[in-house]
Amino acid sequence: MENLMNLIIARLDGEKINDSLYTHYIEKLVKEGIAGFIVFGGDYDEIKNFIDYLQSIASEPLIIASDIERGVGQQIKGGSLIPSQMGIAAGFDLKENRQELESLYSIVIKEALDVGINLALIPVLDVNREPKNPIICTRAFSDNPEIVSEYGKFVIKLFESYGLSTCGKHFPGHGGTQIDSHLELPYLIYEIEIHLKPFKEAIKAKVSSIMVGHIVADDMKPASLSENVINKLLKQNMCFNGAVLTDAMNMRALIDYENPHALALIAGADIILHPEQPYTALEEIKKAYMQGLISDRRIKEAYRRIKRLKKLKTKKTIINNEDISLIHKAFKKTVTVIKNEINDLNSKKIVPYLTGVYTEEIKKVFQNYFGSAYDLQDYRKSNAIPLIAAFTNIKAAGKEYVLKSQQNMIIKEIISNTDAIVVSFGNPYVLRPFKKAKAIISLYDSHEHAVLAFLDVFNEGFKNTGRLPIKIEWLDD
Repeated sequence: MENLMNLIIARLDGEKINDSLYTHYIEKLVKEGIAGFIVFGGDYDEIKNFIDYLQSIASEPLIIASDIERGVGQQIKGGSLIPSQMGIAAGFDLKENRQELESLYSIVIKEALDVGINLALIPVLDVNREPKNPIICTRAFSDNPEIVSEYGKFVIKLFESYGLSTCGKHFPGHGGTQIDSHLELPYLIYEIEIHLKPFKEAIKAKVSSIMVGHIVADDMKPASLSENVINKLLKQNMCFNGAVLTDAMNMRALIDYENPHALALIAGADIILHPEQPYTALEEIKKAYMQGLISDRRIKEAYRRIKRLKKLKTKKTIINNEDISLIHKAFKKTVTVIKNEINDLNSKKIVPYLTGVYTEEIKKVFQNYFGSAYDLQDYRKSNAIPLIAAFTNIKAAGKEYVLKSQQNMIIKEIISNTDAIVVSFGNPYVLRPFKKAKAIISLYDSHEHAVLAFLDVFNEGFKNTGRLPIKIEWLDD
C-alpha cells in the first residue's frame, strides 16, 4: 500500500512559521510523507526560506500550491498584485495586447517560482452566469464561455511553458450558483454544458490539474464527492489525465457529509486539499481502505497522477520589465466606461462620496485628488457633480460582495435628482440599479491600485478604456 499521507495537501499558514510548535507540526507532516501544502499569508522572504527548507527535508518533491489569481501578493506580503481575472478580460484584448499581458503575468510566474510555489491554483474557469454569485464574480474572466475559454487557455499555456503547473477551477462550474460554498452547499442552476466548455478547452491546452468544487451539478451529490462527476464525466468522458484536486475540504458546503475525504477518493479525486485536520482525514482514509471501500487500484491511480504533478519541469528564463509602472498600466486598462453623458468630465467641480468597504487610505487618495471626500451617508446636494464610489469585495465567506439596501436607496435618490457619476470598484453587478446615472464606470478591484488607476484615466479624460466582459441587465428599465 502506498503512503496514504501522500494523497493530502495541507494548509501552510505563513503567519505562524516563526512559532516553533507550528513549524515542528509542519516538519512532522513532511517527514510522514504529506503531498504538499497550500500557502496562505506570511512574509515573502520568510516563506521562501521556509519552503526551501521543507523541500530539503522532504523525501520527494513537495507540491506547493497557492491561490494567486491576482498575483503572489494576494497571499504573501511583498508579492505583487495584478488585476482580477474579470479586470484582465476587460483591459486586455488577446489579439492586440497579448505581449503586454504576457509581461504582466510573467511577474506572477517569476515571483511564484522564486518563492517556491510550483502549483498555481489558477485559472478560474467558471463562467459567471449568475449576477448574484457571491464568491466567483470578478474572479471569473466573463459570463461568456468563449471568452473564459480563450483567456483560460492563454494562462495555462503561458504558465506551463515556464514550468509552473496550473489548476483549472471549480469543476464543473461554480459560476452558475447563488451560494458561497465556503458557507453552504450550492446548486448549479444553469445548463451544465455552458460551464463545461472552458474545462474542455483547458484539457486540450494540457492543464496539469483540475479542482472539483463543492457544488451539486447532476446527481444530488457535491461534485467533489460524486463518481458521476469526477470519474465518469471528467476522467472518462472528457479524457482528463491530470491530477484531480478537491476544493478545500474545510469548507462548510460538506458539513452534512460523513467521511467526505474517503468519499472524495472513492469518487475519483486524487488529492485531498486543505482538510481541517490532516491526521483526522488520514485516519478516515485508512479506515475506508481497511474496510475495502478504497481499492489499491484507486490509490495507485491517484498516486500515479500526483507523481506526474510533482515531476520537475524545465524552466525557461523569464525576461520582463518587472516594475510598478507595468502593473499600474494594467490597472488603468481595466477602467471601463459603460456610459458617460457629461462633457469634459475632468474639468468639472466634483465631490466624491464613498460607500462600501473602502479604507481611510483610499479616502485620502480621493481627498488629495479632488480636495475633499465624504462618506455617502454625509451626502449634501451642491452645485458640484457627486462622484459616488462604491467598494465591494469578493472573498471567501464574505458579505461585502454587494451594497446594502440603504446604500442603494441613497444612490438612487441622488441620481434621480442630479447629474451624478457612479463608479464601482469590485463587483460590477452592483451597478444594475443605477442606469439613470449620467456616467457609469466599472473597475474590478477595490484596493488602492485600482483607485489610483481610475484617477489617472479620469485625469486623461477617459481616452482609453476597457470593455465590459459581462452583460448587465439594468434593473430600472
